[in-house]
Formats: sequence, structure tokens, C-alpha cells
Amino acid sequence: MKQIEQLGNSIFSHLSRKEAKELKQEMRSHLLVTVRELKEEGKSEQEAFTIAIDRFRAENKGPLEKFQLQKRVAKWLLSSAILLVLVGLFFAANLFMRDKSYSETTALMEHLGQIYLTKDDFTFEDEFALQEGIHRNSKWFENISYFALIKESEAEGKIGKLLSQGTEGIGESRLMKINYKDHGYVEWEYKTYDYMQNGYLYYIFFVISIVIFILWGAVRVHNRNGLRAFALTWR
Repeated sequence: MKQIEQLGNSIFSHLSRKEAKELKQEMRSHLLVTVRELKEEGKSEQEAFTIAIDRFRAENKGPLEKFQLQKRVAKWLLSSAILLVLVGLFFAANLFMRDKSYSETTALMEHLGQIYLTKDDFTFEDEFALQEGIHRNSKWFENISYFALIKESEAEGKIGKLLSQGTEGIGESRLMKINYKDHGYVEWEYKTYDYMQNGYLYYIFFVISIVIFILWGAVRVHNRNGLRAFALTWR
């Protein structure tokens, strides 16, 4: 009886508990008929079980090999899909951390503009405080090739640059700008700029994973239906 249980587990273990139990019961009943016939022929119980299982394997070699192949393919597809999802998530996390620095730089520029461009007067103390602020946030300026605070007046037009660092036009990025109505604007350029580049790769990983998951489901359904049809031949 233990041999029959082991055979059933090797064939049906990947199915749901209910389906596996039902099909193993069908196979057990089929094999026990053969065991009983062999015992009536004078075979011992152990011999009868061994012969019945060997005969079952030989008579159903083709279908059993096909079902085992489908089982391995389904397992490979599932592993591949999960791996691609994990790789895609890792890649997305790296893209997020890379692009986050650009968002944080924009927030810093907006903060500086809000403080200094909305003031009526830009004093020496303000310039010193601004320089100190740039120094404290130096990691955000390492990739900045040009930065300027430009004061404007609706009555007098452009007054000029309150502060300017670097050279305009040498960075990889376009000129970034944040406007403050009736006050001026802050502008800057990045030395290197790869914001949102290669983001499409994450979607490629995602789409391929979905396709593989669909194939895995199709193989599983085909395998399950095949096993059910196979079990009908035992009745």
C-alpha cells in the first residue's frame, strides 16, 4: 500500500489537495484490482504490489512521462516568472533611488528660491547664508554644472543674478527653471542627466513575467485536465 501512495505522490503532488486525493483514490482502486487478481494467481502480497505497480508504469509509460515533463515545465515557468519579477523590482528600486535625487534637488532649489527671491532686499548676510546653505547641501550640488538665482521686478524688469555658479550650457540636461511670479526664478543644469532613462526595462520585465505566468497557468490547466482524462481510463 505504501508503494501505491508513493506512486500517487510522484504523479499528483503538484495538484491541489482535493484533486490529488481524488485521483490517488482512483489509481489506488485500479491498482488494488490488479493486486487482488495477482494474489488469486498465487503471488504474495508484496509481489502482487510490486508487479501491479511495474505493470502500471510500463503500460502507461508514455502518458506518465508526458505528465512529468509538463510538471517540470510548469515548475520552470513559475521559477522564471518569479525571478523576473524580483529582478524587475530590484531594477525599479535602483531607478527610483536614482531618480529620487533629481526630485530632492528640485525641492532644494524650490526652497532656496522661496527664501531668497521673495525677499525685498538681498543683503550681504543673505548671500553669506545662501553660500552656507549650498555648502551644507553640497552633495546635491555635485552634479550641478550651473546654478543661478535671478531677481526680477515687474516695474524695472530683470535686476540681475543674485548668485551664479558654474557655466551655463555645458551640462547634459536642459536648463531647469522654477519661476516665482513678480520675484524671479531659480535655474540650474545637471552635469550628467539620466532621469527616467531605461525605465522602460522595468515594464519589459513586468510584461514578460505576465506572459510567463499565463503560460504557467495554461500548462497547469492542460496537465490537470490530462490527468483527469487519464484517470478515466482506469474505470
